Amino acid sequence: MERALHCYAYVEAPWDQVSRLLAEDSRAVLQHATLDAADQARQVSRTLKLEVAGFEVSKDVAIKVGEFVPREATRSVVPLRWRAERGRMLFPELAADLEVAAVSFDPPLTQLTVSGSYEPPLGLLGAGADRVMLHRLAEATIHRFIHEVADELRRLIDALPPDERF
Repeated sequence: MERALHCYAYVEAPWDQVSRLLAEDSRAVLQHATLDAADQARQVSRTLKLEVAGFEVSKDVAIKVGEFVPREATRSVVPLRWRAERGRMLFPELAADLEVAAVSFDPPLTQLTVSGSYEPPLGLLGAGADRVMLHRLAEATIHRFIHEVADELRRLIDALPPDERF
């Protein structure tokens, strides 16, 4: 039983600026957004945390960042794969795309979307745990991640010299 995830955020900036930042070094943008150390193998590491029924659940994951892919004149994609650092049999691997798309040009608005899916581990037992708690953890994780990436892109655009900004 494959489970889908979908989350989006907006950046109040032109698509071409947001796209250029990700094309130049998407791993660095995502790395700064997650505030954790990465190795040199195009991976981003982070600790995922969520409070469930008064308990904090956390897991260290590695995010493999694929190559930036222009798809259309105003849409691009960065493929992502998330997996647990430890206990991989208990936690699913997520395959997703980070899509960057122009929403409007005046005023400039760019949408970031993470769309992906995962297969709950451990058959029926894992599917039950996914229905009770794990899907909420995955949704909260993706939601936090996309908003951190949007915040980082805003910060990078604000740091551009005035003549390079929209």
